[in-house]
Amino acid sequence: MARQTLEERNAKQRERQQRLRDRHRVERRPDRDDVARAMLFWTISSYLDQGRPDWIEELGDAVVGILVDQGFDERAADEVFDDLVDRYARDDRPFRSKPHLRG
Repeated sequence: MARQTLEERNAKQRERQQRLRDRHRVERRPDRDDVARAMLFWTISSYLDQGRPDWIEELGDAVVGILVDQGFDERAADEVFDDLVDRYARDDRPFRSKPHLRG
């Protein structure tokens, strides 16, 4: 039996991933990024509501540190985090609508 080419393996993997995404959409199952976004929003919003900018700064330092360890630019990561905090402070619904989840 001949080995599959890399192209064939990649095509099968794309098909498997698409079937999984389709199944999750039908099940209305969040993925880890959905959970992470919700958790970060809840955390930052809670800290803002409690008037705890020191906690937000500590969280930002930790998140930026993890991103830097992964190879991201520190200044850019810090800007992105600060932009998220600003957005969450202004908007109580900062996420894109997901109409396919509404039944």
